[in-house]
Formats: sequence, C-alpha cells, structure tokens
Amino acid sequence: MSGGPVSDVLTRLHSKVVTQTDGDVAQYIPELARVDPNLFGIAISTLDGVVYAAGDADHPFTIQSVSKPFAMALAIEDRGLEALLAAVGVEPTGDPFNAVTLEEGTGRPLNPMVNAGAIVTSALVACADPEQGSERIVSGLSAFAGRELDVDESVLRSELETADRNRALAYLMRSMGALQVDVEDALQVYCRQCATLVTARDLAVMGATLANAGRNPITGQQVVQPEVVMYVLSVMLTCGLYDFSGEWMFRTGMPAKSGVGGGITVVLPGELGIGTFSPRLDHQGNSVRGVAACEALSHQLGLHVMRPRGPAAPVVHRRLHGSQVRSRRGRPARERAVLSAADAIVVLELQGHIAFKEAELLTRLMEEQTSRWVVLDAARVDHVEPVAERLLRATIGQLAGRGVTVLLSGPWPTSLTTGSNIFTSTSRAVESCEDMLVDEAGLPDPDEPVPLKANDLCAGMSADDLTQLDALCVTLDLDQGEPVPAGDAGGEFALLFVTRGIIGMQSAIDAEAAVEDQITSRAAGTAVSSTAIEPTTGVPRLVAQIPATIMALTGGALDKIQRDHSSLAATLYRNAAAAVAAEYRWSAAENVAMSR
Repeated sequence: MSGGPVSDVLTRLHSKVVTQTDGDVAQYIPELARVDPNLFGIAISTLDGVVYAAGDADHPFTIQSVSKPFAMALAIEDRGLEALLAAVGVEPTGDPFNAVTLEEGTGRPLNPMVNAGAIVTSALVACADPEQGSERIVSGLSAFAGRELDVDESVLRSELETADRNRALAYLMRSMGALQVDVEDALQVYCRQCATLVTARDLAVMGATLANAGRNPITGQQVVQPEVVMYVLSVMLTCGLYDFSGEWMFRTGMPAKSGVGGGITVVLPGELGIGTFSPRLDHQGNSVRGVAACEALSHQLGLHVMRPRGPAAPVVHRRLHGSQVRSRRGRPARERAVLSAADAIVVLELQGHIAFKEAELLTRLMEEQTSRWVVLDAARVDHVEPVAERLLRATIGQLAGRGVTVLLSGPWPTSLTTGSNIFTSTSRAVESCEDMLVDEAGLPDPDEPVPLKANDLCAGMSADDLTQLDALCVTLDLDQGEPVPAGDAGGEFALLFVTRGIIGMQSAIDAEAAVEDQITSRAAGTAVSSTAIEPTTGVPRLVAQIPATIMALTGGALDKIQRDHSSLAATLYRNAAAAVAAEYRWSAAENVAMSR
C-alpha cells in the first residue's frame, strides 16, 4: 500500500537505515556470497491484509533459517506437540545457529531454531518420502505467505554441496537415535526448505499469519491452529535470533526469526507482522539493517510486547435493567404496567475478547444480580476462550440453582448454548421473559381477542365514538405468516388496530424469514400505522406472526373521522400522542444507560 502516515514512517526509516554499511553477506554458501549487499527492503502487514512496504521489499531471496518456525508449526500440526518434544527440545542455547550442541545422552537438539533442531523438525513433517516432505513444507510456506512460492535450485545445489557441517550434525544425531530418517533424505528436505524464495513482503504476511492465530490475513486460510502458534511464538521469543535472542527481545520486544539470507520475520501477536531483507550480516548471522530497522520500528510505533498498556475496554459494554429493558414487541398499556413494575430482567451487553480476566469479572457480576433473568448479549463479542466458557457454564449452573435463569443471545460457542436458553437476539430473549411475566399476571394470551374498546388508541372513547369507529373499520383475519394487505377496494389502509394475535414488521420478502428479519412487532390491544407496508419494494412490511385479526381504517375513513367526528378524531390523536411519548420515555431511559 502506498501513501498514508504508515508508508511515510517506513520510507523515512528506510532512508535512515539504508546508510548503514556494516556487515558482510554470507560467504559459506557460494550462491549467497553473490547477492548484492546494498539491497534493503522492509514491510509491515496488518491483520486485515493491508501491506505497507519500502525499498526492495519485493526483491526475491532465499528464506534460509527464517523458515524454521514455520516448519515447526507444520510439524506440530501434522504430528502433534508430543511428537515434536520427543525429538527436539525447546531450550535456548546461547550458541550460534550451527553449533554442535546436543542433549547429553539422547542426542536430542536443544531447540528447533538451531540447525540441528531444524533438520530433525523438518523430517517430522508428515510425508512418505523426501519429495513429498519437500512439497508439504514448500506448500505450507506458501500458505503462510498467501501465494505460491518457488525454490531457487541453484542455491539448493550450492547448499547441498557445502553442507558438511549440517551433514556431520545429522550423522551424529542419527547415530544417537535422535534422527529417525536417512541423513541425505533429511538434508534434501531441509536444504530445499531453506532455498525457498520469498520477499520482505512475504515475510511480513507470514509473520502476520502467526500474529493472526494461524489465519492468513490475505487469503483467510487457517494454515495452522491457534494453539500451534502459541508454541511456535514461545520458541521464537527465546531462540529466534540464537545467541542474540535475549538482547533482541530486550530491545524490540517481539518474537522473531532471522536467516543468513538476510531476512527477518517479526510477529506482534494480535497486531501485525514485519518482514525485512538486507543481506549484510553481523558476526551472529543476523541482518544488520534488519535488526536496526526492527528496533527503530519498535520504539517509534510502540510495538514492544511488554510495553505498559492502558486498561482494556470493559467486558460489559452496557448494563440495562428495569425501565431500560424492553423487547421490540409493542404491548398494550396493561402489559406495560406489569413489566415496568417487575424489574425482573437484567441485560448485560458484552464486548471484546473474553478470556479468564474478563470471565472472572463477568461471573462476579452475574452472581450479584437479584433479578429473575440475566440476558448475556454477545453481539459485540469477538472471541470466547475455552477457560471463559468453562467459568460461564459453571456460573449459569450455580445461578439456576438459585432460581435465576441465564439467557444467551448472539454468537455464543456451541459448548455454552447446548441445553441453554439461546436466542438470535436480545430482543427475543427479553420478549420470552416478558411473556412469562404477563402470563403470571393473569392477562389474556396474545391469541385471545381484545375488543376495540380495550385498544390503547381507544382509551377514553365514548360508546358512540366506538360505534362510529367500528363501522368505519375493515376486519381482516390473517393466518400465520400471511402479510397484511396494503388496502382494499375502499382504498389504502392508514391505521391498523390489532385485536388478536401479533403483527410483526420484517425486512425480508420471504415470509418464512419473518422471525430472523423481524424489526418490531405489535400485540393485540395496540395499533400500527400502515406506513410500514411496502408491498412492491419488499422494504419492511407487516406479517402475522401467529393467527391474527386486525381492524383497518383506510385513508378515506380516517379523513371522514377528521371531517365528521371531531370527538373521535381528538381522542385518537390524543392517544397516539401518548403512545409516542411513552416510546420517547423508553428511548430516553435507554440513552441514559448508553451514556454511562
């Protein structure tokens, strides 16, 4: 991506660091000795797939040892963690990358980042023969990079011809039982892995894939599981730059892996990946410019993983209770009176990533509630860790023993929703609680007829006004799922009195989707304007949620009321204004809760 403040930061940083001319290209592999020492590229990849780059970020070079953590990830993914740990340790050595340091008695390499450990790790990747092993590793590296990678065959030949030290390590490990495959086969797989061509841009995306819990931010592919990433980053943090790992962590604060080809991949978990390329190496085999650039980026952008952070967003976005809690169903005054007096429902709107810290606080909040129902709304929740699932499941069970029911709304994990009260929305959850309260109060069920005189908009009407209104209305009986017509021969409907059932407003054209796409609803004893009906466009319309009866006034009938029945018109408009005021009061209460 070009332009913008991040690109400007990289451009300025590149201009400053490129002046450093210390270090030399790797000499022990002839093909690497021919690389232009003045090349220098740097890239940053975000977790939503945006890549910022400067300099020679698209110049190809061989990945070399930067491949090691990714091969480790593939080995764990294919064979499991225990298989890896049986063959390779995870202890830092403090030694150079090619040191002949093995575990006494077993010959096991100390970690997968040194050459000895990397040879064994590559051999662990699931395959039937060396050719398949190479294909699996190169395809795995390609998945991390988000594009198909190639192998530099000339570098591969050069590495195999000069692999005496690695060959000696392999024979030593083979003699001690640490390497279970043929030495030449193991070297063929390992050297082809190291000879894979990448760019600094690729390394940034590969780092971002690890930062993104194993999911490539560009392709969306889940390359390895999140748990695998956790183990890989742990080893990168302690062993990624060999005998420079401690100082690197102190100065940059990010897990990383370097290679003698001049590349470095850096991971800031949950935030970004960085890739650098410059073939000038220091005496420890790390890119001089790459180290300088990453240290500067860490300081300038505040990337150190141990940096002090401000408090995270609270797990509870909003707590609603009492008059602040209401479903989307419009209810008649008698039902609203019951609900406003009950104060029996609490809604906790949750947000963000719920791990142990957040779950521990949430369980305390849930246990403090004195209401009959607690609704946990996960609409703003990004992820729920397994430990949080366990704590919440236990708390839900404990509250049930006290007579408090927990209802879940939104995308909760399956392990929590099994056997639980789960709803597609908070409104649906609250509505189910309201229905129980109304039923306990002995009020009529929604499918029982409510006479016109008991409708909220008819409160205070005289017998004559009710007679006039009844005579002007058209009665419509609707089956479940049947849409309310726009009008009849007398004209378009302007006002609808619900006298039985529930009428819902939905946004979908397909009547079968009424439940999922419901915007609001009106129960028997309420009224609704026909402005919700858009039969030709499919924009929100009215549908019977259960068998319903409505008494509809056409526009012409409403005009007649205004012209010939002033008392009736005045009562209708007064009651309509009162209904609007009630809606306003509820919205105001909700807004007050939102502002806290």
